[in-house]
Amino acid sequence: MKTILACALLTGLAGCGLLSSDITTTKIALPPQSYSFDTSMFKGLPTGSTPSVPCGDQGIPDCCNPPAGPAPNCTTTPLVCQPDNSSVNNGASVCTAVIPQSISNSINLSGAGLSSFPAGNISIDSIAYAVSDNSLNVDLPAVAIYLAPDGVTDPKNGAMLFGTIPAIAAESNPTGTVQKDPGADHAFEVYAGNLSTPFNFIASTTVVIPSGTPIPNGHVTITVTVTVAAHL
Repeated sequence: MKTILACALLTGLAGCGLLSSDITTTKIALPPQSYSFDTSMFKGLPTGSTPSVPCGDQGIPDCCNPPAGPAPNCTTTPLVCQPDNSSVNNGASVCTAVIPQSISNSINLSGAGLSSFPAGNISIDSIAYAVSDNSLNVDLPAVAIYLAPDGVTDPKNGAMLFGTIPAIAAESNPTGTVQKDPGADHAFEVYAGNLSTPFNFIASTTVVIPSGTPIPNGHVTITVTVTVAAHL
């Protein structure tokens, strides 16, 4: 008994192995971040479908400057020549629209119930996603989640990769775990170090539309929930 008392006085109950770390750890779900991708965001796309346009050695040399017909606006709808392995083009190189899309949300942790915990004692426990209201007629490619300073909405402008949501099949509503980037914990520490300073969550994907394949139509909502472990 004297040994136990001395240990408690000198190092605290947790240091004696008498107080589980689970008791001093609180798991808190941060405000969910929702992102809605709608095909109305994709500017300059036709409706219905388009014919396959072979390019490269077996077709036109420059998708943005065809030898005949009107030139497409590659500023609003970037076009590249790349192979398409779908059943439509069977691996042939065709002119392909490659459209980056990103949505940003600002978050402030001051009201998330973390103020009683030291900033350095807050870490990521889990990152989950849920898809809802998915009416897209095509698969949505993988979605990357970034953290960025408040006001930054483009992931190319100094944002830090946080995690990745796998590709989402057309008209499906899956739930799952976001694949954490190896630097996710450091990224969160950087932006959550000061709870009173807001920062941005950015969801980014690149929609790829080979010519001859269906034009995307519909919308989808993805909700990301980060749960942190806060230690006293």
